[in-house]
Amino acid sequence: MGIRFIRVLISIWAITSCGLSWGLSNEEFKQSFESARKGKWSHVDAEVQQHVLAPYIEFHRLKSQLPKLSPEAIQQFAETYPDTPLYGWLKKHATSAYGKARKWDAVVALNSKAPADVAGRCIYYRAQLISDQALAFEGGRSLWLHGKPLPDECDDLFKAMISRGEIDNHMIWQRALLSLENGNTRLAKYVARKLTDDSWTPTRSYLKTIIQNPNALLDLPQKVSNRIEVSPLVTAVMVNLANKKIHEAQVLWPKVKSKYAMNENDIAVVNKALARNSYKLPADQRDENTYLRLIEAGNADWIEPVLREAIVASKWHTVLYWTESVRGMATDNSYYQYWRARAFEQLGDQVKADAAYKIAATQRDFYGFLAAEKSSLPYALNSAAPQVNDKDLLAIDSLPAIQRISALWAINEHGLAMDEWSYLINSSPAKSGLFAEYALKNEWYGLSVQATILGRHWDYVAHRFPPAYKELFTQWADERGVDPILLMAIARRESAFNKDAVSPVGARGLMQMMPSTAKQVGRQQDVPYRHGDQLFDQEMNVQLASSYVQTLLEKYDGNVIATLAGYNAGPNRTDRWLAASNGSFDQFIESISYRETRDYVKAVLTYRVIFESLDGDEVISVLEPSERGITQYLSKNDTGPSKTAAIP
Repeated sequence: MGIRFIRVLISIWAITSCGLSWGLSNEEFKQSFESARKGKWSHVDAEVQQHVLAPYIEFHRLKSQLPKLSPEAIQQFAETYPDTPLYGWLKKHATSAYGKARKWDAVVALNSKAPADVAGRCIYYRAQLISDQALAFEGGRSLWLHGKPLPDECDDLFKAMISRGEIDNHMIWQRALLSLENGNTRLAKYVARKLTDDSWTPTRSYLKTIIQNPNALLDLPQKVSNRIEVSPLVTAVMVNLANKKIHEAQVLWPKVKSKYAMNENDIAVVNKALARNSYKLPADQRDENTYLRLIEAGNADWIEPVLREAIVASKWHTVLYWTESVRGMATDNSYYQYWRARAFEQLGDQVKADAAYKIAATQRDFYGFLAAEKSSLPYALNSAAPQVNDKDLLAIDSLPAIQRISALWAINEHGLAMDEWSYLINSSPAKSGLFAEYALKNEWYGLSVQATILGRHWDYVAHRFPPAYKELFTQWADERGVDPILLMAIARRESAFNKDAVSPVGARGLMQMMPSTAKQVGRQQDVPYRHGDQLFDQEMNVQLASSYVQTLLEKYDGNVIATLAGYNAGPNRTDRWLAASNGSFDQFIESISYRETRDYVKAVLTYRVIFESLDGDEVISVLEPSERGITQYLSKNDTGPSKTAAIP
């Protein structure tokens, strides 16, 4: 525990700056906090008002009084606690509650301008229908013209505007096309049903037809073409088709393009959609126009799939062709420079290979580090640090926000602590580097990482990659016989050292273990794991995850690339990728079909180099020779033995 961190804890007990004291123990306050959340006010201790976290109790008290609570009371809360995120949350809850209660005057009184969130904006403009119709109509039209579903709070506003003709049939048709172009055919048909004028009936019916059968574009009824502009309709249908059935779109587009007079902007939109989705086409379904569209776009993301195909197939002339087709800043990216160097090397032009490797080696990433090895150069950490002094750091100790963060951490409200931290940094962006340094010195490692993200301090390497939970990782790495820095790198990628992290699919904790995987590992290792919430305990999480990493390393004969792919995407998928592999280790990474997994593998290996470098270790290579051997597994339908191939 850092000296400064101890000083922060002492200052919380004193809290002389704001005239408060704890009053209650952590456990007593936590019980009152939970009661306030549930609205059980008789169970809330009166002494909470003397606690540093009293604003949180007051927030729940005021929230429970909505929508009867006056806007003035909410504003008074903002003035009493101006440095917390609580006012913004309360204001959002109040706007929603006032809207449901149709208290339009209260909505306007509370909001001096339209809220940032879409639901809040819809409520705000609906309220303005009474006092400022011009503002309401302008705001409503800007909300209407979107191709994505909008929240229910918008229905009242749109209904009023349609009834008054402020959203007319042409705007309804426009949104139907935007929805179709965005791939939401259900929304497109729903919006089109609002075309109630009889003169629009053929158009509404035709939209249903072309959604089911895009080839109907070649037979456009005159009643429809007389009513609408053809070019936007063709664009919406073709973009939707390109996103869903690229081969059909590629076949249909030349026919449609030659039949109708389309404007240049719409033609460009369709061509970009076709180029963007061309990676879905098998090689034998691509034609000359497919590649011409990619070359014309020059977009690195769209070119990458065909470049990867060439890399995996060792087609080195083709690799050079596609790396030369990328335009913009991406041309200097280490990824493209590294693979240009590899291609030149394979084709016997070492001079050009060395030049490309040296460009790539200036960058702090996976291919930059590999290129540095090729060029016998040190890894380019490109590290920087904030310029701060002790006086500035000491001043942070007394900030009420810091006291609340420490208090929230003490009662395991880590999510709220992170919210307070983010609000503090966003309120003073010029001090984000100072806050990053403060967090690092106080061993608030997750907050240090968050400060660099919010402040976009990508070169504050020590702050982005702090030695969080190092003793814990070392303990279980020694127990399992695995590299502790590898475990740290996995955790940094998985959760940014947030032990309470939960992924969209349910992975939990520091190393983002899935409960089902944890259950299996726990049973194998005789660990008393019973439910998913145990994964929020860092000891349990690292104990189980380190065992899983060990199992994968054993399965893949020490190959770290396959181990990381298996950890991210599962062993079954990894086995399939390995079975199809016949190239070097870097080619194998590019053969992984999931972009998330490719990026994951490269990121974790990069993080491992960074952690080792920051730890003062001499890093010889990104991957040791023993970590590069690719075991090729036969599919389950094969009966022959597996074989191991040494990869250079």
